[in-house]
Amino acid sequence: MRSRTHVSWLQLKVGLVILAAVAGILVAILNLNEGMGLFGRQATLRALVADSHGIKVGAPVRFNGVDTGNIIRIAIDSSNGKVSLTFTVNNDIRPLLRRDAAVLIRPMGLLGDKYLELLPGTPKEPALPDGAVLTGQAEPDITGVADSAAATLERVSHSLKDLQTILIGLKEGKGTAGKLVTDPALYDHTMALLQKAEAISDKTSQLLARIEQGEGTLGRLITDRKFYDRATAAVDELQKVAVLLNQPTGSLGRLARDPALYQRLEGVTAKSEALVGRIERGDGTLGKLITQDQLYQRADKVLTEMETLLADVKKNPTKYFKFSVF
Repeated sequence: MRSRTHVSWLQLKVGLVILAAVAGILVAILNLNEGMGLFGRQATLRALVADSHGIKVGAPVRFNGVDTGNIIRIAIDSSNGKVSLTFTVNNDIRPLLRRDAAVLIRPMGLLGDKYLELLPGTPKEPALPDGAVLTGQAEPDITGVADSAAATLERVSHSLKDLQTILIGLKEGKGTAGKLVTDPALYDHTMALLQKAEAISDKTSQLLARIEQGEGTLGRLITDRKFYDRATAAVDELQKVAVLLNQPTGSLGRLARDPALYQRLEGVTAKSEALVGRIERGDGTLGKLITQDQLYQRADKVLTEMETLLADVKKNPTKYFKFSVF
């Protein structure tokens, strides 16, 4: 009978221990869901990073180098594919966080362990709102630095090989640069061209100086104020002429706008061209006078004879005129 009572008491104690453990777990879960750590001494925060870089659950969370919590959950955010880090911090740290607070995954040593550094943000910013999600990134560790250094060294090696190829080509006289290095004639020709270019530059500078001083036609055009005024006046007159042409009255306006007057002028021009053509061909008296030498010679002969006759009349008037006085 005593044995049965002893067994029942043992079972009761075991049951009480299990019940207390379950109650403690339930309290912890409830506190975590409310954003507080166990027994209300820690706050729970969440951050999103593009890559976890191997950080694990249980990794320490540090604030200014002091451990203040741990990572309690790592998962993939289904909305954006980033890594969600849920972690705890001491309640005395929570009020120090600003709205632009962030996290940084840093290496703990050479073995590859990581910890989460909590960055408080700008002091002038408002306090971090409840439920806010922090942003984060990873600080390059020794492995990343080594990989980057290896890639850099490889690029440097390729660059050195390319430079070596270029130097060999220069030495062998390949390409324009190689010929400049190895061919004296090309070098002399290049130097001559440079000297000519310098001479042209000097002459250009002298010419510009003369122009600035107002020498020559171009210099006077640039520096002479009177020429500018005359050009401006001429432009004004051209504008006035353009206005007159645009007006329907007047000969110029009618020439520009009246097709009948233009056709009449075209007809007169055509007739003039036909007349000139006939004259050039020797048609008619005027054409013969212009194109035939015989008429010119005959006319010249007649003029010569008339001049001779007039001279003889002046010399011997009695030969041609007789006077009698009763």
